[in-house]
Amino acid sequence: MVTEGNIEKRLEYYAKLPYTVIVEQWDDGEGPYWVAKIAELPHCLIHANTPEGVIKEIQEVKMDWIKSNLERGLRIPEPRPRKYSGQIRLRISPSLHKLLAYRAETEGMSLNQYMATALATSVGITREPSRKS
Repeated sequence: MVTEGNIEKRLEYYAKLPYTVIVEQWDDGEGPYWVAKIAELPHCLIHANTPEGVIKEIQEVKMDWIKSNLERGLRIPEPRPRKYSGQIRLRISPSLHKLLAYRAETEGMSLNQYMATALATSVGITREPSRKS
């Protein structure tokens, strides 16, 4: 049975968990705005005009999302601990592999370095960060 006291206790528990907040700038043609979402909680997002505003608001939205799901008896996903080794295994077509190898050679760098630079550029990193964890 779901009681208000039980919900509040569980809400406190979930509030302390380290959920992943993703903040992105979007532009739908009417000017840029900011969107924040909780990666682990489906459809838990908010938008605002500033990154500070969206970061402040996402915490309230997260708590409302969790409370609503608790009241309806729905499962609340918990954050998963993540560790990143810096290594991935990627399957690509032979033709893409060939093209990337040619481009890397043209740029005078290893295939690994070329692919890391291309990936970093595609997500908005202009130079590769240090490997310190």
